[in-house]
Amino acid sequence: MNPSYEAIPANCSLRRARAEDDEFLRRLFAETQDSIQAFRMNPVLFQQLAEMQYHGRRQSYQAEHPQSVDTILCVHTEEVGELPVGRLLVDCRPDCWRVVDIALLPGYQRKGLGGWALALCMHKCGEEAGRIKLSVRPGNPARRLYERLGFRLIHGDLLTVEMEATVRRSAAALPREMSEAALVQQTIACVPRGTIGHSSQTGSMQLS
Repeated sequence: MNPSYEAIPANCSLRRARAEDDEFLRRLFAETQDSIQAFRMNPVLFQQLAEMQYHGRRQSYQAEHPQSVDTILCVHTEEVGELPVGRLLVDCRPDCWRVVDIALLPGYQRKGLGGWALALCMHKCGEEAGRIKLSVRPGNPARRLYERLGFRLIHGDLLTVEMEATVRRSAAALPREMSEAALVQQTIACVPRGTIGHSSQTGSMQLS
C-alpha cells in the first residue's frame, strides 16, 4: 500500500541515538507514560516510579529486540540548534519490521512530526522487508494516524491492537518534497546487540 504522507516539517531530522541521549530518553519516558502522571503531586514518588518503569522497559526492549535501530527525532531552532523531541525505535528483521517505540514530548505532538518519522521508516521498510508492524492501545488517538499511513488491524483485545502495513518498493516512493536532497542527512545506524540507546561504530543504512 502507498502510505499517505503527512505534511513534511521543514526543520526536523532523525539521527541515531547516542550515549548522552539517555537523560532525554528518561525525560521522554516520564512525560509520556499516562500510568504514572497521577503521581506528579509527589515528585519523589513520581521520579521513583518513572525510573523503575524506564529500566524495566529498557530491559524488555533489550531482551525482545536486541538489534533494534534506535533514533532520536530532533527539531532545529536558531536559539538552541538541535533539540531532541522524540524517539523512533525499530526492530529491522529481514522478513518484517516492527515499530517497537515511537514517542514525542507532549509539546511536540500533533504537529506532523510523528507521521513524518513513521512515513520515512515505512519508505525504508519498502526497500528492505516490505512489511511493518506495530502495537497500540485501543483508545490511543495515534491509531488514526497509523490507519492513514496504511496500517490495518490484524487482531486486538482490551489492552493491545496489533496493526500491520505492507509497503512495496514501487509503492513506497517518496513524494517530491521528500527527495534525496531532503534526506541526505537522515541516517539511521543499526544498533548492536545489548546497546539500545547508545551509539555504535557499525555501518549505517541511509534513508534515501
